[in-house]
Amino acid sequence: MSMREKVAWIAVITSVMIFGWYFWSVWTEFSARQLDGDVLFWRFLWCLGIAVVIMLPAALIAARLGGQEFDPPADEMEVRIEAISNRFGLALLEVLLVAIVLASKWITEIARADFTIDPVGATAIMLINLILFVTAFAALVREIIIIIQYRKYA
Repeated sequence: MSMREKVAWIAVITSVMIFGWYFWSVWTEFSARQLDGDVLFWRFLWCLGIAVVIMLPAALIAARLGGQEFDPPADEMEVRIEAISNRFGLALLEVLLVAIVLASKWITEIARADFTIDPVGATAIMLINLILFVTAFAALVREIIIIIQYRKYA
């Protein structure tokens, strides 16, 4: 297994576990109509920090145990795999961001109806977390495409 595929596996597993929990907690708070932007901000920073603390050493350990370079120069196949995954991941991100913009009026109406104390703050919190979600989702799909492409050529 190439080092780039190992890094993709590490990114997928770590992201699903850590950010899956984060977005589940956001959804739980939204469902309970108790969005707190400050709490979510610090929770997100903690999740981001934990993800980095897990992914970087895991990649270093995987390289060491596999006797591989941590960041080897890319060959022609790896460049092609990166190009395919980047093209699809970025297209997905663009479509999802446009969908959020188109849904912003609907999101504002939800905030006005369900968060009457602070609808503006709730709208901002919902939009920011939707943008974080679609960014994380597009990155996750990109990494999964990398894994699929490497498995296809293995």
